[in-house]
Formats: sequence, C-alpha cells, structure tokens
Amino acid sequence: MKPSLRFASLVIARIKQSLHVLKEDLRQWVPQPAPVLVPIPIPAERRARRSDGRHPARGE
Repeated sequence: MKPSLRFASLVIARIKQSLHVLKEDLRQWVPQPAPVLVPIPIPAERRARRSDGRHPARGE
C-alpha cells in the first residue's frame, strides 16, 4: 500500500508543477497595459533670436 501512496503523491506533485508552468505561460499571453508616458519638462533656452541665414524670409 505504501508504494501506491508514494506514487500518488508524486503524480499530484507533478500535476501541480505542470499547472504552475501552464499558468506562467498563459500569463505571458495576456495583454499587458501600455506604459504610462510621462512628459519630461525641457527648459527653453533663453537666447536672443538672430538671423543665421537658414531662414531668410523669417527676419530677425
């Protein structure tokens, strides 16, 4: 009787392990929420505007 109990406990352990692996695999198939995009503030440069010749129609 003891060998059959040992075998049954091994089978149950194997089934639990397989279900855990299956659960992890299925979790990868679930769509993940998109990452939240946070704007990064970039300070504007405080330079005097000057004509550099690249846009002559815009003036100074």
